[in-house]
Order: sequence, then C-alpha cells, then structure tokens
Amino acid sequence: DGLSLNVSATQMNARLEVDSKYAAFYTPEEIERYLKENNIVFGVQTNVLKDIFREKMFNESILAARGRPVRHGKDGYIDWKVDLSILDGAKLVEQSGRVNWKDQHHILQVEKDELLGRLVEPTEGKEGRTVHGENLPANSGKEAKFPAGKGVFVTEDGKEMYAEITGVVCRDGEKISVSPTYTVQGDVSYDIGNINYKETVVIAGNVLPDFEIRAGQDIHVNGLVEGALLEAGGNIYINGGIQGNQKAIVKAQGDVTVKFINNARVEACRDVIVNGAITNSEVSAGCRVQVKGAKAVIVGGAVNAEKSISASVIGSNLGAKTRLELGAGLKRKMMHRTEQAKKLQEILANYKKLQQAANSLNKLRDAGLLNQEQTALRLKIIRSGLQLQTQIKQMQEEQNVLQEEIEASRKDMKGVAVKEIAWPGAQITILEHQYFVKTQISKAIFALVDKEIVVSGYKEGEKKSSGKAQEKDKKEKENKEPPKEAGDRELKKSGESP
Repeated sequence: DGLSLNVSATQMNARLEVDSKYAAFYTPEEIERYLKENNIVFGVQTNVLKDIFREKMFNESILAARGRPVRHGKDGYIDWKVDLSILDGAKLVEQSGRVNWKDQHHILQVEKDELLGRLVEPTEGKEGRTVHGENLPANSGKEAKFPAGKGVFVTEDGKEMYAEITGVVCRDGEKISVSPTYTVQGDVSYDIGNINYKETVVIAGNVLPDFEIRAGQDIHVNGLVEGALLEAGGNIYINGGIQGNQKAIVKAQGDVTVKFINNARVEACRDVIVNGAITNSEVSAGCRVQVKGAKAVIVGGAVNAEKSISASVIGSNLGAKTRLELGAGLKRKMMHRTEQAKKLQEILANYKKLQQAANSLNKLRDAGLLNQEQTALRLKIIRSGLQLQTQIKQMQEEQNVLQEEIEASRKDMKGVAVKEIAWPGAQITILEHQYFVKTQISKAIFALVDKEIVVSGYKEGEKKSSGKAQEKDKKEKENKEPPKEAGDRELKKSGESP
C-alpha cells in the first residue's frame, strides 16, 4: 500500500518510506497507527511523521522510531594525586628544549600523611529499550580497590590512601608502596639518570662516570663509584671503592666508609675509613682518617684530619710526594680567635676614648657650663658607649666559647700513626709545624709536643709517649728510685738479703 518499514537488526531504530503515488491516502496519524500495528511502540518520532507530509519527504528512508541504547555504569577508579608516570622515568626537558638524558624523573618522593589517591565510586547503569518496547538490562560499574602495599594506609571508609611514612613511592608487583629507601637494582646509568632523594639511597650496582647522587640521609653503593658526584646528609658506604679518574667527588655529613680511593676528592664531617689504599687523592675528615687492611697505604695527594691519621705505609720507596695534615680546622679557629681578639682590642680602645670624652662632658655638666650642643653630644656618646658595651660583652663570650673549642680540639688531637713504614717524600703538618720525612722510618707516631713535631715508636695496641715525654719520665724515675747498687748496700747493712 505504498508503505515500507525496515527495522534494524538491533531493533534500535525503524525506518519508514512512503511512496509518493500513495501519499495522498495517508495522514501522520494513520502512519502512526501503521507503526503500532507493526509493533513499533517506543521512540516514535511524531514530528518526523508530520514532516514527511509537510516537506513531501516521499520515496526516502526516514527514521520514524528510535530506541534507547543501554548505558552501562562506569567502573570506579583511583584518582591519583601523585604522578605515577614518574616511576617509568620521564625525561626532563631543559629550557632550551633539549632533553637532559641524565636527569630523569624516577623518584617520586612523598611526605608522611600525604594523600596519594582518592577512590571514585562506580556509576549505576541505565537500561535501554528497543523500538518494540522491550527492556534491555544494564550493568552497573565495578568498584575499584586501592593496590595498597607497605608504607601506606587506607582510611576506614576505604575512599582515600595516604603515605604512612616519608619516603619514595615504588611498585611492589601490582601494589603501590612507600619505602624510606630508594633502591636501584642495577647501575646508575642513562637508564636511571641522576638521583636526588631526601632519604636513603641504595645502589646495587655501580655509579658510572658523570652521574650524580644526592641523598638527605645515607648512600650505599655495592659496586664501584667512577668519576661521579655523591653527596649525603648522612653516611656514605662504598663496597667497591672509588675509581675517580680525577673527577669523582664524594661528600658526607657523617662518615665515608670505602674499600679504596684513587684519583678522587673525598670529604667527611666525621671519619673517613678506608679498607685499602688512598692513592693520588684529596681526602679530608672532620675527625679521623683511618686506613686499614692488607694494603693500608697512603701515597700521593693530600690527606687531612682534625684528630688523627693512621695507615700502615705513607709515601712510597720512589719518593712520591705525600702530604698529611692534622688540625687545619683548628688552625683556622686559632686564626679567627686572633683576629677577633685584635678587633676586641680596637673596640676596647674606642670605648675608653668614649669614656674619657663622657667624663669631660660630665665635669662641664656638673659645673653648669654644658651648652645645648654639648648636651646633645654627651647623649650621643652615652648611646654609643652602651652599644659598644653590648658588643664587647658579646665578643668576649664568643672568645670564651672559641677558646674552649680550641682547647678541646687540642686534647682530641692524637697524631699520625704509621704502623709499618714512612717513606722519604712524606710531609706531615700539624697546625703550623711541619716535619719532612728524609729517611725511612718504621713504626712511628708523629705528634705535636709543645711547639715541635716529635717522632716516637708505635706498637699495636699501645699508646706510646713522645720522645720528650719518654725522656722526662725516665728522669723522674731516676730521681725517685735510688740506684740499684746503693739499694743493695743498704739492704746488706740491715742484714736483709736483697
């Protein structure tokens, strides 16, 4: 009858075509009845049916009914408040637009109680309907769960995850954890890049040349440190030693413990402990430099400490220039004390002049001869004098503290202990005093006695007194004890056997 109806396989739309030859026999209402007779009962486009006749849209396939698609619910997900892509090593782009391949974002640092992620709830689904009026069921979204590992905690309502400790975010299998230690399982190379972390860093492999590691706490390196930079707010432990190639710099606020040091610069605020040799390097310690082990040698370069330096051998039989120094920091303190004392004397002299001027003006005031200008000058002098008094008191207190520190440092200063050989070419400096080793010396302690570096014998496990002290002890003993022969004579006289 001039009508053609086509329903899609999904039953989500129905298309109608009206033959122009039969159009005059139909109205929109009759077309609607026709659709119902053919079980098209949902989503009928009434306005479209009217447009067919108003716009004479004959002999065209017109969308006469539209079903409602199923809307399945969306799954819940975690809205991460930290950038987990950093764990994959994002490259840092410099301002010039170039990529710095040594600087990569591998370390995601978080603070204790920092929000890591928030759970977003799933949504409910909305059922669909076909043009035949059949309902199509919808699925609701699935709930997400936090992949909580160690060092994190989830709130009681399960909606938020926080860092339990200050540390670095890491993947522990499929879980997200926070560890106080950042660990590199291999070498520090282009795959890892430079490291800058507030806590402790552990390197299972080596640190390759030109890379940098900065840690707020300790640094542990299981392998070798080549021409790299290491800085730690705590201690540095290097199992494989330092092969510096004249580029390595290792600095620690605590101790540096290392197998050997070669062609490198090492600085520690406390001790430097070496289980091998120090060769052609600059080593500085706020307390001790202790070189031990089978090859406990210091040869070439410069080694300085505040309290003591010990090694089996210093220098070499080839006369390698080797400089050892004790008390460089103490010497700076003493120079500072001298400078401060000089400044204090100048201020005291100025204060004395002010006192004299104030006394003269006071006499004029007492005699009633002080004019207005002199009165203003007197007040100015008094104010200046009070300021100088405060400054003098502060400087005197600083001098006392500095003096106490200097005396304590002097007491702590032990000397340079050589357990086997000190070779010619070695130079030992203690404060401003120097000692040049000109001939081979075996098992010796170099220590400052009065104003001279004195060499005394070294014996493992015993503290040897200096040569001067030994001589003094000997004289005192001779004065206190009578000669053996005289003692024997006295015993014979008394009838007692010696």
